[in-house]
Amino acid sequence: MAITIIGDSALLSELYEHVKQYIYEPQAKNCVFSGQGNLKVILDEDSAGYKYLLEMSDKHQLHPHISQWTSYTKSEQDQAEYFQMYLPFPLEIEGTDAADYGTQYKGGCLNLKCQLGKKLTGNVLIDRKFMKKWDIGNLRPDIYVSEKLKELICSNGLTGVSFEHEVKDFKGREMPKFYVMDIKHTLPPMATSTWLIQDEYPHQWYKECGHQVVYLRSDIQYEEEKMDRSFDFNLSAEYIDNFRLQEIIVSVKVRNLFRQHKVYARFFPVAIIK
Repeated sequence: MAITIIGDSALLSELYEHVKQYIYEPQAKNCVFSGQGNLKVILDEDSAGYKYLLEMSDKHQLHPHISQWTSYTKSEQDQAEYFQMYLPFPLEIEGTDAADYGTQYKGGCLNLKCQLGKKLTGNVLIDRKFMKKWDIGNLRPDIYVSEKLKELICSNGLTGVSFEHEVKDFKGREMPKFYVMDIKHTLPPMATSTWLIQDEYPHQWYKECGHQVVYLRSDIQYEEEKMDRSFDFNLSAEYIDNFRLQEIIVSVKVRNLFRQHKVYARFFPVAIIK
């Protein structure tokens, strides 16, 4: 299990010294405590170190972030048919989203603080300075692609997407062409063996509608029959983590094409239960 704890550096240093002997050896170098207020370790859930950290977290009210740590060999990755795709977030440090630049949406949850499931009505507006680095990324809740990548996806016959809207500068200034990639297909719910947990500290914004934050704490898993009607690009039925975005599930064809053309994205195998 991967455990992340934020807190007082002196206390975290004490906890690290106690549990370092139990850290998963192949990842020990990545778990060395830096002396800052952020402790990250990987422990077997049956170990004394794991139980000790939970006890100390409860005692000191540290609220640890716990997730299942999964590792795949190169052979396992090469044999996978579907992948969870992670994209860059150009606005993550900025702390804004497309709506802050005037992008219009409709529908979704009637709670104005939530609006889960809202749909784009026109072009995405953004400050052009953020659109210089990647061919694909997330302007939450929308996904953008460069003109080059759009043509690559279309010419290779990848399925499940359309490109009906563009990304424009919010001041009307000239900028390279980018398109909104609309993923059309939503998969059935993940297998119950996927570890999903609701936020322990519900946000008051969502009390009215009940759309509380759900966190993914394991790899994504689907029963084989749920993938029978999948496309090359798919979305999860679930809205995940603080941004409450649907996970992007892609075929191996997408992964191979992106790697072949050096398109930056990260891919993690989806476990298919037969």
